[in-house]
Amino acid sequence: MELRRWWQPRFLPALAAFVLSALIVACGGTTAPETTTGGSSAPAPAAPAAGATPTLDPFAGAQEPTPTPPLDATATPVPVPTAMAIDQRPDWWQEGESKHYRGDFPLVATHNPGFWDVHYGGSLNTVLVPSGPRFNQILEYNPVNPSEIIGDLAVSWESYEEGDEFGYIFHLHPDATFTDGHPVTAEDIVYSLDRITLGQVEDGVLRARTGFLNNFIVHGTASVIDDQTAKVPLRFPAAGFIPNLASDYMKVYPKHVAEHLTQEQANSGMTQREAIAAIEAGNPESLIGSGPWMLRDWEKDVGYSFEKNPTYFKTGRPFFDAMQIFLIRDTARRISALQAGQVYGTYQPVTGGNRPEDMARLEEDTDGRVRAVILEATGIQAFFLNHTKPPFDDPRTRRAFYLGLDRDLGVEKAILGFGKPGTFFAPGVVEDMEALKANNPTYGDRETALAEARQLLTEAGYPDGFEITLNTISTNPSLAAAEVLGPQLREDLNIDIVIQPTDLATMYVGMRDGVANMDGVGTGIILRDPGDIINQFYLQDVLRNPHNWQNDRVDELIVLQNQAVDPAVRQGHLQELADILHRGESHWHPYFWYSSGGAFDYRLRNFYYPATVQLIHKWDHVWFDPDREPIAASEKGYVP
Repeated sequence: MELRRWWQPRFLPALAAFVLSALIVACGGTTAPETTTGGSSAPAPAAPAAGATPTLDPFAGAQEPTPTPPLDATATPVPVPTAMAIDQRPDWWQEGESKHYRGDFPLVATHNPGFWDVHYGGSLNTVLVPSGPRFNQILEYNPVNPSEIIGDLAVSWESYEEGDEFGYIFHLHPDATFTDGHPVTAEDIVYSLDRITLGQVEDGVLRARTGFLNNFIVHGTASVIDDQTAKVPLRFPAAGFIPNLASDYMKVYPKHVAEHLTQEQANSGMTQREAIAAIEAGNPESLIGSGPWMLRDWEKDVGYSFEKNPTYFKTGRPFFDAMQIFLIRDTARRISALQAGQVYGTYQPVTGGNRPEDMARLEEDTDGRVRAVILEATGIQAFFLNHTKPPFDDPRTRRAFYLGLDRDLGVEKAILGFGKPGTFFAPGVVEDMEALKANNPTYGDRETALAEARQLLTEAGYPDGFEITLNTISTNPSLAAAEVLGPQLREDLNIDIVIQPTDLATMYVGMRDGVANMDGVGTGIILRDPGDIINQFYLQDVLRNPHNWQNDRVDELIVLQNQAVDPAVRQGHLQELADILHRGESHWHPYFWYSSGGAFDYRLRNFYYPATVQLIHKWDHVWFDPDREPIAASEKGYVP
């Protein structure tokens, strides 16, 4: 299999949307007022009968695929707002409507649900994937052209400037309702933005991947103009606001339900029927949404399912009656289910849990019936050091750990070359690898780095090293990373790591509660803009800064880079920020950037590669075409 022919930029229309131009867009001065309205062929297997679900045997075996070489990718432009009127339907709409799948569409996932509150939890696999399809956002990345931002609940929006005040006005779809029949109004928009930004004013309110809006919005300043119109003032003109608002995590909740929920209730996974019964009884106990899907059931370690929202305001969507997601954590069994046609794709279209080399081999083994989906360098494997207790309460031991990480070895052994050494920002955006290798011993001169690390450990009172516990997940690349790191640090620095693998949801609870000396988990970035890394790891009261590591100059630089008008000025702030982080004294130490994989039956239509693994997860635009002609084997990778 010639992978370099397979990996062509035309299959990745929005792979790296912020690599080359986000620095310009995110700090592009005062925004002008805008108005936007919303060779051989693969065999064709038999199509399922109407209403039929393929039998799933998760215990079927599969051989481990042969590793393949690392690949390169090409960046494309930044998403821009584009028009879509209320009654306008894309060309694919009617075509998809005629291919409605009757019955439960079978898919496979890798992790149990964890927190169900998307504002609170920040995990792609345990929060956004199982919970997100129940909700809409104000804006979204266009699922069939991910380089565009379009309206989701909003049908149009415009910027405004009134004296010193600058912001946006959003006009809502008049037919959008929550699944209890209550209309979606501007009150729900304002409430949801206030709920997202609550972490700015109230201690202990976790906003894992939504808290970045605090950089743009002052809590409590959004207002209702009328039922269909909301006004959102910004702290300053910020081109980064709209791209972040369109993130899948910025969900709109029903005020009449969510305002009565405790955080524990908001994180509960009640089915749609249970939630509606509680609302009707006057005692809401769980969230509901306005999205294309309603949670039908779920069982830990088994799976969960959705049924179509019959009142979804985007008429004709979604294109399945229901979706059944089977949880299979074992890689061989998961590949076997895909190979046998027992499931038609990975429910998380691309995730670090599906190794690219496995997906590429799966495509080859099925002669193209199952198509690989691969995005490069979309996730960062890192270690979170608990800086509140020994040994990492001493910045010298944290720097020693930073210096001791052999990132090249991690790339080679843990992910078989499908990645890049870990940097604090997305590859190529702020930090230049050649410069790091020339100026930073941990990237360029291992002996110098290890000599300094040993000296630091001696100064901190650990001349003979120490033993630490690692809370991590039992799937790759996190487990593989831990298994490579352990022997390496034992040999180089006499640091013994006791690995404590668990499922992802439990791992995050353990991270929050500080059960181990450090935590190891991969994280998919939402946007390739540096602000996304800042949002996830360096703000206060966010999931990935569980014990609130803080540095005064870092805090200043976060504000300065947000407000910078000149791209060169912003780049300077970000470079200084990176230099501070490369001292290795923070709580978060990148190990490597990894590629993410997934796979679809070739008859699944209308999926387009998103910019990152975190975007476009509502599953309301794809359909299954049992009549699709086989795709030539020369067409490598998923073809829409």
